[in-house]
Amino acid sequence: MRFFLIFALLSALTCTMVGQDNPVGKVHGYVFGDYFYKVQGNDRQVSTTQYSKIPQDFQAFQFRRFYLYYDHDLTSRFTAQLLLEGNDKVFESGGRHTVFIKTAYLEWKDILPMSNLAFGLVPTPTWSWAGSEKTWGYRSIEKTISDYRGFGSSSDIGVAMRGSFDANQMFGYVAMIGNGTGQRPESNKYKKYYVALIVKPMKGLVFDGYADYEPAAFQKSILTLKGFVGFQSDQFSVGAEYIHQTQNKAGVNGIDVVPAGASVFGSISLFKQVNMFARYDYWDPDLKIGSSGYKEYFIVGGFDFMPIPSVHIMPNVWVNAFDPKGKTPQKEADIVGRITVFFIYK
Repeated sequence: MRFFLIFALLSALTCTMVGQDNPVGKVHGYVFGDYFYKVQGNDRQVSTTQYSKIPQDFQAFQFRRFYLYYDHDLTSRFTAQLLLEGNDKVFESGGRHTVFIKTAYLEWKDILPMSNLAFGLVPTPTWSWAGSEKTWGYRSIEKTISDYRGFGSSSDIGVAMRGSFDANQMFGYVAMIGNGTGQRPESNKYKKYYVALIVKPMKGLVFDGYADYEPAAFQKSILTLKGFVGFQSDQFSVGAEYIHQTQNKAGVNGIDVVPAGASVFGSISLFKQVNMFARYDYWDPDLKIGSSGYKEYFIVGGFDFMPIPSVHIMPNVWVNAFDPKGKTPQKEADIVGRITVFFIYK
């Protein structure tokens, strides 16, 4: 209820600021959720995936995300955004859905030639301002591997510069310094440093190289490296992503922890109002450990029915399989059947 009261308030606020020809404020957003049924898999948690704690034969309706944006053009060169998010992990004390601030930032356009400066709770280039999430195009089905496996946060409190090196926008970049704590306040003196280089050599084709580094006390720094290539056209999209992280001295006895993963995905238009999509991920929570734990393989596929462009009804099958390392006991795959509904309001 609180979410919809906020929406009504912002809608009314927008109406008071809209001139006859040039609106300066805009409310928009989206919602997605599912009916799901867990076909297979126990609730012995060895993974951080969303259905790992859910027992077999459990079924439910769920909301997985509410997004409510308010974008405001202060002038032709200054814009501001406020984004509220609700999801299936954020609840008030009474157990009901609530919202939190996901982004809240001011952006100064062309502060340098072909470059904008943003300050506040800003989207990070880990996946929000780079290519993988846009090319995948099905965040309503699942997060990209970088997000899904917890390699960072989609927003952080700090300052970011993004822009192009050339007028044709073939070579782009994002550079950012943030707290490294996501939407939470800073807890130490160290900062996180982000950089992404984006190359678009032809229409639809994108290469994205990304790195972040976060120092910490006792040399427990974290270094993340990622590479992505993708292609989009009116008829189909494909993409591949690899990500690798070194968590220095984060393991037992000061050993490094090295999670890594790779993802390939694609979608294709079958008919005017029907798409098909599929994705496969490989994930190892620590490359340095070969005698315990599990490698994981994630697969999802389904169809996207669009009765109108802003409404998507998507039957899909979600699978997370486990490959034991060493003498770790076998664990059967988590298999979930879902009907996902995604709608956009503008």
